[in-house]
Amino acid sequence: MAWTLAELSKLEQDPLRKSIIDTLLMEYNVLQVVPWETTGTLSTTVVKIKDLPSVGFRKVNEGYSEGIGHFHQKTENISLFGHDIDTDIAIARAKNTIADARAVQQLLTMKAVTYAFNDKFINGNPTTDPEEFKGISKRVDDANTEGFTDQYLDLADTTNLGILRTSASRFDFLDKLNQLIYSVKGHKPDFLFMNQKCLLAVRSLLLREKLLDTTKDMFDRVVDLYMGVPMVDIGVKADQTTLIITNTETLGGGTAETSIYAVKFGIGDMTWGIQQYPLEVRDLGELESKPVYRTRFDWNLGLATVDYRSIGRLYGIRADSTAS
Repeated sequence: MAWTLAELSKLEQDPLRKSIIDTLLMEYNVLQVVPWETTGTLSTTVVKIKDLPSVGFRKVNEGYSEGIGHFHQKTENISLFGHDIDTDIAIARAKNTIADARAVQQLLTMKAVTYAFNDKFINGNPTTDPEEFKGISKRVDDANTEGFTDQYLDLADTTNLGILRTSASRFDFLDKLNQLIYSVKGHKPDFLFMNQKCLLAVRSLLLREKLLDTTKDMFDRVVDLYMGVPMVDIGVKADQTTLIITNTETLGGGTAETSIYAVKFGIGDMTWGIQQYPLEVRDLGELESKPVYRTRFDWNLGLATVDYRSIGRLYGIRADSTAS
C-alpha cells in the first residue's frame, strides 16, 4: 500500500519518528503528497508501453491483421540516504543549556536532510554522482530524448525583456505555461515547482490578470494556485543561499533564465517515490568508541517514472521586467 508522509504522520505513535516526519513535512510541501512505494530491494523494474498494436478495418470474408503491443523495461535504483546525529554526553547532560541538545541537533539535521532531498528531487544526476537518484530535470531530458518533446518547452522570449514587461509578454508566458500544464497526463499536474523569484513574478502576473487563486496546506500555510495547480517555491540548498532552480540558466539563449517544472504523482503509472523500507529513526544510545549519544536517520529512497507525460519543464523564463 502506498503512503505519503502526511498520512504516516497522522498514524505514527513513536514520538521520535513522528517528530522527524513532521519536520520533513514542514520544510517541504512535496513530501505532503508524494506517494512512496516500499520495494524491499535496492532497485526496481518498471514497465513502460513502447508501442500499441495496430488495429484497422476489414472487408467481408477477410480477416483482421495481426499485431501486438510491446513493452519496455527500465530499472530504477534506490540511493542510500541518511545521517548519524552525534551529541557529546557532556553537552547533553549540561543543565545550563536553554534546550535539549540532542533535540536541537536532530532538528538541524532534519532541515539539512530536507534541503538535500529538495535539491536532488530536481537536480539529482547519477551520471556525475552514482550515489544520487535521478531528479526531475534529468528525467525530462530523457523524455525529450525518447520523443516526448512536448514535455520540454522553450518560452522563446526573443526580446529577453522578462515575463512582466508588457501585456504581450505576460500573455506569451501564460500561453506557454498552459502548454506545460496541458502536456502533463490528465492536463493537470500535482505541482508546479519553481524558485522564489519566479514564483513572485508569476504571482504578480496572475494578480494583474485576475487569474490567481490560493489554498492552504496541512500546516495552514497559503499556497498559490493557477488553473487549480499549486505553485511551490522549492527553495535553496543546505548552504541557505544557493538556489535549487537557478536564475542563471542559458537553455533559452539568454543568461538570466530559470525554469518551471510540472510533476504528476502516481504509483505504477506516473512518477512516484520508491524506498527500500520506510523512513527509520533509531536511537543507538552511547557509542563504545567515544562518549556521545547517536541517533541514526536512515531512508533508502529514489524516484521512478513510467509515463514521461507525468513530468515537464518550461525553460527560458526571465522572471522580471528588466531589459538585458
